[in-house]
Amino acid sequence: MDLDIGLFTCDRPLQPFYESAGRQQLPGAVLIGGTPLDPFPSDRPGFDKVTMADFFSPLGRSHRSSFPHSRIEVYPGEIDRLW
Repeated sequence: MDLDIGLFTCDRPLQPFYESAGRQQLPGAVLIGGTPLDPFPSDRPGFDKVTMADFFSPLGRSHRSSFPHSRIEVYPGEIDRLW
């Protein structure tokens, strides 16, 4: 595959596992799934997640600094909602 970046959330206790596999935590970054009318942010109360990433391509790596402390909307559509 020709990918630039990979983003996902995980439970906070799994962060060291993913870091040992080469993923990086994006401090303060929030993924927002759901839909535009019914968003589901990964920082909602009681949902203790961290946002992790991997930067695969030179283009992805060149934009790495854009992701920490950002809110990233990932809406795949009304049927295939994330979360």
